Amino acid sequence: MNNVRFGFISLCMLLTALFCGACSNSVSEIGEERDNSSSAAPAEDTPVQVKIVADSAHEGMLRVQPMGASIFLGSDDERAKASEKPRMKVILDYDFSLGVHEFSCADYELASQMDDGLLADLECVAGNVPKVNVSYYDAVLIANAYGKAKGFDTAYTYLNRLFDQNGKCAYLEGLTFHPEVEGFRLPTEAEWVLAATAAWNPEQSWNAANSGIVRREICDFVDSVGFCDLAGNVLELTNDWLGNLRDTAVTNYAGAPVGNSLLEKVVKGGSIIQPASDMTLYSRGDVYTVSASTTTGYMGFRLAFGAIPHASWVASNGSAVGDLPVVKASSADIRQKVGTTRVKLAFRNNQTGNLAFVDYKDGRVNVVEIFDTLPVFHPEISPDGMKVAFCTGIEGVSGKSALYVRNLDADGSGLVKLDVESAAIPRWYVDASGDTSIVYVDDAGDNSDDAAFFTKATWSVPFSQGRFGKPKKIFSGAYHGGVSREGHSDGIHRAVSGSKRLRVNVDGKDNVWLDGAQACNASLSGDGTDRTLFLDFGSAAGRNFAGKKYATHERLIVADSSGKLVRAIPAPDGYTFDHSEWADREDLAVVTIVNSAGAHRKIALVDVGDSSIVDLVEGEELWHPCLWAMSKSVAGNLELDSAGVYRDAVYQEGEKAMSVKMRMFWDNKDSFELIALGSSRTERGVDPLQFSMPSFNFGSVGGDLWAELYMVNNYILPHAKNLKYLVIEISPDLMSNSRSARMFTLFEQAPGYIYDRNHQFWKDSVPAEFIRIVDENNRYTVEDSLEYVNTLGLLKLESLGWGGEPQVMRDTILSQMDEKIYKKVVDSLTTFIDTTQNKGFKVIGLVYPQSPQYASTGSFGRHGTQRSLAKQTLDYFDSLSREYPHFILVDENKFGAHDYTDSMAYDFDHLSALGAERLSARLDSLLKNSP
Repeated sequence: MNNVRFGFISLCMLLTALFCGACSNSVSEIGEERDNSSSAAPAEDTPVQVKIVADSAHEGMLRVQPMGASIFLGSDDERAKASEKPRMKVILDYDFSLGVHEFSCADYELASQMDDGLLADLECVAGNVPKVNVSYYDAVLIANAYGKAKGFDTAYTYLNRLFDQNGKCAYLEGLTFHPEVEGFRLPTEAEWVLAATAAWNPEQSWNAANSGIVRREICDFVDSVGFCDLAGNVLELTNDWLGNLRDTAVTNYAGAPVGNSLLEKVVKGGSIIQPASDMTLYSRGDVYTVSASTTTGYMGFRLAFGAIPHASWVASNGSAVGDLPVVKASSADIRQKVGTTRVKLAFRNNQTGNLAFVDYKDGRVNVVEIFDTLPVFHPEISPDGMKVAFCTGIEGVSGKSALYVRNLDADGSGLVKLDVESAAIPRWYVDASGDTSIVYVDDAGDNSDDAAFFTKATWSVPFSQGRFGKPKKIFSGAYHGGVSREGHSDGIHRAVSGSKRLRVNVDGKDNVWLDGAQACNASLSGDGTDRTLFLDFGSAAGRNFAGKKYATHERLIVADSSGKLVRAIPAPDGYTFDHSEWADREDLAVVTIVNSAGAHRKIALVDVGDSSIVDLVEGEELWHPCLWAMSKSVAGNLELDSAGVYRDAVYQEGEKAMSVKMRMFWDNKDSFELIALGSSRTERGVDPLQFSMPSFNFGSVGGDLWAELYMVNNYILPHAKNLKYLVIEISPDLMSNSRSARMFTLFEQAPGYIYDRNHQFWKDSVPAEFIRIVDENNRYTVEDSLEYVNTLGLLKLESLGWGGEPQVMRDTILSQMDEKIYKKVVDSLTTFIDTTQNKGFKVIGLVYPQSPQYASTGSFGRHGTQRSLAKQTLDYFDSLSREYPHFILVDENKFGAHDYTDSMAYDFDHLSALGAERLSARLDSLLKNSP
């Protein structure tokens, strides 16, 4: 790093601020309420004093001292996006430092010396331009490395890091942000807005009007406080996961607790591709989805420094929450122990009283907490892994308890309650016929008194299609430790109970084991061995078996079906066990690990075969773990962690939608008569419900012609037997994409596509178990998948209009390499048209409308390409439509001379739902009337 240059810039800025009347020791007043829709500095209502001063301890930073100041995130402006509404008040009561300018190439040079995972940046030809083409994960690694170089602790920890083929960090498994650490990090959205509000003026910035769509050197624009380029130059990542704003006040807000299904990040400030008039303080995103793995040439970040005391996150229900538990085991750790990553862990966060869970599938590991007002005890995951049952009562305590089932998703959707007077400690049960029910007890209290115990009962209630059936009593006595499955050769049925005695019911006969000594947390195995797992209180029987004395809960004990003790596993030194439960795999159990102060700090996986212990999650108070693993029988001869897994941890953008669409395709491949493929323009511009034939929108973010032809040749042509119309997107501004771009790269990375390729894409036959695995791995019940299912693949967008001055994101003059790619794309599509003329279906080449204002530029559309070249290309395909009867060119763009109004547009090059309706209805009419 060029320290002389860096320090000189900082000094110059501070001197500039001094002589402009806003010196480093002055007080900058920030109003509590502003009209953030203005591009000029916001007006002030009720000013709150905020000091922004020179930071003598951290070179190149200013110290922001809010002194209890409040700002607003989001806006109530009707033009704002849904993710930007409503306006939310945030109060900051701590000091922090923020970089004077965006993190530069020179800064990166220093950071890369401390981390060999950070590659040399060939794009940083000048040290004083912002570092771009970084994902959020890259920025985290850079912040850690930069902090090490400066001698500070790191604010981020993680279990494993994954890089894509270009050396970008695409995922940090088990990523945890530690707000209590005094270290370098990305700023929160609230911190960024507080700093920017002091002197917000996008007119003084590098923007689309003056930048030439090229990132510029840092600090050509310095605001009156001393910050550079908060508006314009490059878009800036923040530390916050994108979440819903609420009409409330939050202190020390740090974003959503976890990332949403797309792992979206909040970005701020605008960039060289935006007009200044479009830059607002309330904007939280980009034109495209910004996930944590997204990289682009106009997005970077700036660093912040300092701890965030009492950081608050706002959950989906609007409640502010504190720190979440931390994942300690990676997906690789889980696969090594369990044999698959199709594993879920559910537990009670006793600090909040909420249900929390971890899904280890695809390496995307984090704790998800379901925030609501229901008390949650003893969660139990359903046999298919998609639902969780829980109760409001706790083992060992008498009294009424309610029993619920809900979907195991971030919102805890599909909540249903069993309508009985009392039901506690649910256990899922699948009988020999495959019917599913839930076994529960009507009281979970102390079982030591025989007379009182047998006044209570064990019940079973069928559960199917999200509804409870009619409960029936199956035992006298509250056996809440589990009931053995049917199917034993001798017809034995067994039930167990702990707290305070270890009771066992075999063939209707009750018995007490462990010589009547106190025991609890009993759990009956579900693997057919009828082993019982439990904890005791240092009983004589336990000590005799272990060969030494031990304290309460210091041994995890296993008894065989006859009651004989067969294992006694010691707790880690200085700890004890609690809440022991068999896991959904032979010889594995889950427990909580309790420290000497009685705090349940960890959940661990215990191998009762070799007594090894693997920490899974760590937190303040973690209770009642349940670990589910997908049944091996579901896969048949297929690889459980590959078949149907159409996404991975590396490439996120557009993957989730595509994985759902792949299931939709396999489920309905024989019925579709029209299939449309392409980029996000297709995904948002073709409405299958407007067609008079069974239709499907197979478009995706990042899709291009390479991806279209790959899908057609390997999936659609071999399997869509009733195909009559194939809609191919023709977008000249995307024709210079290389094969390494986005979705095509996914085909080389996601296990499902690789697995299909290794099995010749199932062209000979599709195994029935394969369809089951696809269905298991790509559930329709996931929150954001239902929209795709209900619209047959269309992503409906609101009508925001074509926008102002059109964006052009790259040079319209193609490089020599781009010209070669462009020609190859045209040739490949020509070959495809030629080879499909006798296949029994028609090919529709569809050109989507873009902003009519591109007609006043030299660019065909958002992604460049000279209009003259685009015209040659479309004229060529028009000539092919006259040569090949099965090929039809449909140009709905007409180089801007179209009739798609603002009410039919979402942005510069995407239709809204209204536009998709018009385009699709027109296309359907054309097809019905074509010979």
